[in-house]
Amino acid sequence: MTKPVLHGIFASGPTYKVGLGLSLMGVPYAYKHVNLREGAHKKPEFIVLNRYGQVPVLEIDGMSLCQSGAILEYLAEKTGKLAGASPQERQRVREWILWDFDRLAGNIYVPRAIARGFLKAEPAVLDYRVGLGKAALDALEGELKKGDWLVGKSPTIADVDVYGSVWYASEAKYDLGAYPGIKAWMARLEKLPGWKGPYDMLPQQDAA
Repeated sequence: MTKPVLHGIFASGPTYKVGLGLSLMGVPYAYKHVNLREGAHKKPEFIVLNRYGQVPVLEIDGMSLCQSGAILEYLAEKTGKLAGASPQERQRVREWILWDFDRLAGNIYVPRAIARGFLKAEPAVLDYRVGLGKAALDALEGELKKGDWLVGKSPTIADVDVYGSVWYASEAKYDLGAYPGIKAWMARLEKLPGWKGPYDMLPQQDAA
């Protein structure tokens, strides 16, 4: 595998998901800071890498990959790590990644952006988002009563992906104290070799 190059920004949850996946898989990578405030993600040279004009992008094996869940799937298949132990488990992993995108991630990231002043919205919009987010966290809490990890008996990219959303819940003003199963699961993942929080993992400038 050629040394990947991760393009992103330190405040991006999806960028963190990919960086965390790379780190837990033991894959060294270079990092390119993308200044979203200056519109770097909309410039022609970046659009060549990601037609959607978003972060993250992972340059690897002669390709430019986008969408964090799809990148994690590629890395898991490429390295054979965190993929799931069987075709059935890999299917469940994929389901969790899609569930996170549909039900959880946006309902944490949007309230977080509002709380940090990056986004403005009417109170009713925030309340709606938070209601959906709490429902998703309730569902996740229920699933984590069944085992230590989301799929099977060991961590997978499903855990990486969902964790990369849940980590920001406190910044979105959710009270994770109401979710002991989620907190215990997070603590297990944070003991894995290679784990770092987003602000320790993602620099605010290019890094080799």
